[in-house]
Amino acid sequence: MQHTRIYSEGKFAPLVLPTLREHGLLIALVGIYAAIALGLSEIYAPKLDTQVGLTLFWKFLGQVPGMIYLVLMWRFLHMRYVVRPAGQMAWFKADIRQAISDPQRIVTAGIGLTLAIAIMASFAQLKKIIPILNPFSWDPSLADLDRFLHFGMDPGVALHAVFGHPWVVTLFTGAYNYWMFLLYFSLIFTCFSLAKPRERIRYFIAFMFCWGFGGNLVATLFSSVGPVYYERFGFGDDFVPLMQLLAEHARTQPISVLESQDALWWYYSGPVGLNGISAFPSMHVASTVLMTLYAYQYSRLLGRIMTGFSVVIMIGSVLLAWHYAVDGYAGAAIAIASWWAAGALMRRFPRWVPQEQR
Repeated sequence: MQHTRIYSEGKFAPLVLPTLREHGLLIALVGIYAAIALGLSEIYAPKLDTQVGLTLFWKFLGQVPGMIYLVLMWRFLHMRYVVRPAGQMAWFKADIRQAISDPQRIVTAGIGLTLAIAIMASFAQLKKIIPILNPFSWDPSLADLDRFLHFGMDPGVALHAVFGHPWVVTLFTGAYNYWMFLLYFSLIFTCFSLAKPRERIRYFIAFMFCWGFGGNLVATLFSSVGPVYYERFGFGDDFVPLMQLLAEHARTQPISVLESQDALWWYYSGPVGLNGISAFPSMHVASTVLMTLYAYQYSRLLGRIMTGFSVVIMIGSVLLAWHYAVDGYAGAAIAIASWWAAGALMRRFPRWVPQEQR
């Protein structure tokens, strides 16, 4: 459906129904996901977990200045090296003014933000009840599978033999921490973008599948805590050497991941009783691979950069003891399957997705 952009004030109403129709499939899927989350939470955790929501919200707010800077820098470079207008400041101001006052963008962003919040809130609420539905027990099996696939070696210790210099471990920690910024940025970009509407909806649907199917259903079926908490949950001392390596690195170079791991354990075992622990599959890897597939829809160069970042996250997830290697393999497979399933559903229900590029 071809839309005519309207820039004058008071012209939002004609845009709402067509935009809702383009989001129809996504709205239906998110509605089902939210209903499942609310239903299971009512049974197993009647008190709505507002603290998790507030934590995610404050983390998001902390990322907003960096997102604004990134967008402004991108538009500046686009102006400087692509458009090259005679009056650069006038063009730049007009470009920003048009972007933030476009009614179509405002309506699209409002719907997108509502759906994004519903997806992440549903995921967080279902993640909390993973150990209630299925107590953590799969770690010994996943650790054994890891060694079987890697010729009897512990992948974490093997990776430290290659990337074990303290400076390198710190770089992997920085990249791992940067993941959350990219995740939030991809969501905000998807909410506000008017370019490539079909790819935008496909990413949204795949995002929901990735977190709902992978981060909730599969994570519950294969409930596990990862190498970092292996000993604390009484599974044995198999990963004590890996944790000792990280502790040794922390004595010479900053490795903030250890603080995050301790904080996550405190939330789980302390008086707050929040569950943020879940190892299989790796949602860091899954979401990064999904962002990579989305990036390829815009630029081959951007896709290749994100491919490299996905490899770094895959290695970092094992190097930093968050995950078994099989967690990352499963996460990548779930992301690819989610992207494929989103495309298949869009072809099955063409009436409720965008049909033409604006």
